[in-house]
Amino acid sequence: MDFTSIQKQAVIGLVAGLVEADSWIEDEEIEFSQDVMDALECTDEDFEIGQDMPLLQALVIVKNMTEEQKSAVSDVLSATIVADRIITAEEAEIFDYVSELTGIDEILNKEDKQKAETLKELASEAD
Repeated sequence: MDFTSIQKQAVIGLVAGLVEADSWIEDEEIEFSQDVMDALECTDEDFEIGQDMPLLQALVIVKNMTEEQKSAVSDVLSATIVADRIITAEEAEIFDYVSELTGIDEILNKEDKQKAETLKELASEAD
């Protein structure tokens, strides 16, 4: 998935917000953040800027991404939540907030509907 530098920074900012959500940063979360940085091919500058990016700015950037990019961001945020194998209410609330404000929730709903349609088709073919 291709992201611009500023999009990468926004993703890093949201990941940092999720990692810090429960006020307890686990080693697994730090390792995962590094994995995200590597996967996005972020520079050290992207990482530093992203960590300091205001939440509102990150949300606006993600809101203006393509559906494919938003889906990828959703995957990254979901994986961030479970990186330490502990899902907190704070993390879930932030994910819901980000999803609603950026339109990720609409994409997730669309993907769920598509999966349900595929399952219905497979079930009818099996009959």
